[in-house]
Amino acid sequence: MSQGRDEAGRFDETVSDQEILKVFDYEDDPVLTVSEVATGLQQFDIQLTTEGVRRRLQTMADAGLVARKTLGARAVGWWAEVAPELDTETEAVVDGRTSADEWREL
Repeated sequence: MSQGRDEAGRFDETVSDQEILKVFDYEDDPVLTVSEVATGLQQFDIQLTTEGVRRRLQTMADAGLVARKTLGARAVGWWAEVAPELDTETEAVVDGRTSADEWREL
């Protein structure tokens, strides 16, 4: 059975929105093409076709998680509209600092 398919051979949606958003966080450029997102997912051992990435990004855009802009006749750039979720340990550190003097205005 190929990766990403269930027992009946149908594609199984195993890639979360968070995993796709993580690609934007790990890349140096904040605006990515569909191909760049697909390649970025491969770094996390996630295989998704460019058409699958395009469909997921459109669904995520409808939910306000990402946005897009046409950059040329056939080029579209995508970027995250939300910050990545913090892991529990980091979130606890950040929450602990909210009342501390560690945060200072610039």
